[in-house]
Amino acid sequence: MSSAETAVGAGAPTQPEAAAASGRFGKGYRTWLLALLLVINVLNLADRQGIAATAPRFKVDLGLTDTQLGLLQGFGFALFYTLFSLPLALMADRINRARIISACVAVFAGFAALCGVAQNFWQMMLFRIGIGTGDAGFYSPVQSVIGDHYPPARRTSATTVIWLGAPIGAVVGSVGGGWFAQYVGWRQWFFALAVPAVVVALVSIFTLREPVRGMSDPQGPALGKPPTIGVTFRFLMSKRSFVHVLIGAALAATAMNGIGQFLARFLVSNHHLGFAAAGKILGEIAGVSMAAGLALGGFGMDWLAKRDRRWYVWGPAIGLVLTTPLFIWGFMQADITLMIWILIAGHVTLFVYFTPTLGLAANMVSANMRGAATWMASLVLSFVGVGLGPTVVGMMSDFFAQQAFTGGSFKEVCPAGQAIIPALSGACSSASAAGVKHAVMAVALVCLWAAVHFLIASRHLRKDLDTHFETAGA
Repeated sequence: MSSAETAVGAGAPTQPEAAAASGRFGKGYRTWLLALLLVINVLNLADRQGIAATAPRFKVDLGLTDTQLGLLQGFGFALFYTLFSLPLALMADRINRARIISACVAVFAGFAALCGVAQNFWQMMLFRIGIGTGDAGFYSPVQSVIGDHYPPARRTSATTVIWLGAPIGAVVGSVGGGWFAQYVGWRQWFFALAVPAVVVALVSIFTLREPVRGMSDPQGPALGKPPTIGVTFRFLMSKRSFVHVLIGAALAATAMNGIGQFLARFLVSNHHLGFAAAGKILGEIAGVSMAAGLALGGFGMDWLAKRDRRWYVWGPAIGLVLTTPLFIWGFMQADITLMIWILIAGHVTLFVYFTPTLGLAANMVSANMRGAATWMASLVLSFVGVGLGPTVVGMMSDFFAQQAFTGGSFKEVCPAGQAIIPALSGACSSASAAGVKHAVMAVALVCLWAAVHFLIASRHLRKDLDTHFETAGA
């Protein structure tokens, strides 16, 4: 049976039904939808930046190495995030997505509170896995819903509005987490995060509604059962531009998350800042650069793509080429004010890739494949980027610290970066600072590699965007 035949099924919504649904989900509801999804994203990013800001404190309290810290911030979160995101993505193509989103916010709230009672590495790892499970309901169901509310030319912009919650969350998490770590306690930070998450989960349950699938697509609503994950995977992998976009996004996300999760650690070790001061700077860098980078990548690329759709990959490529030298230059600065401005510029150019990647994933497929397609994008952004980035930086930090330490085994003499012999305190601190500095500089080089794949993607992008599932064959 051809893919065109499998797209036709009994009981699917008709064009009049889709038109009625479109009227029901008018401008007022769509504004509320974007606002609520933005708030959920604020909570997600507040958690991720909050753990980065509190990490220098609970690293000592729980006696962790940088490798363990990287695992908590990386694979501990990303492994089960990815595992649970696949069934949730398949469910998003089949059942009520509003309920999926609401339930996952509730799970997030519960495990955020549990992080506040962790007593050791393994308990914290278990609770971070739970956080990842809750976050898994964001990418695919949200992108699937946005695809039904907005036509292809507006999806990247709508996605950008939601992801502007990221800089807000980054500021809240960085500043709030750093302040709690220094003045109240890092455990109380997680309790404070759980309370608004419970409220948002309840509001989502009672206000989000399920739209007709494909009601905003030019070809009309989606008909019939969605293709299997295997069919969707083969269809997307036949698009050479999408393959290179995924590779480039995976590499960019590795650098983004690796640097982001260890930036507070770098500031405390290399610039001798307190937890609150480091969190404040982390918030300033993340807030300004994420807002500017996401807006440039979303609204800017949508505007440029009206002239040539290849700007969806040209823009990220140009940004990533600029990112590497800016990061390396910034991390080398002794003057903290100059460092902040350079790192802000580096993060702006880095974040340009993000929303075009999600937008392309939605625009490459039909409405009843959107959840699975977005899962593939989130797989590389989350499992590879969130999982691999902090883990690799943590391992490199321990490696470089050992290379810089001349007093024997750094891990044994300087557990958690703290000297067990007072006379070696200076040597331990110096080696720890050198380790994390060299690690974040090294991972910045990955951005150049990522840029190459976005440039290669431009060769096939226009053809791949015009190749639809119905005409491609299953």
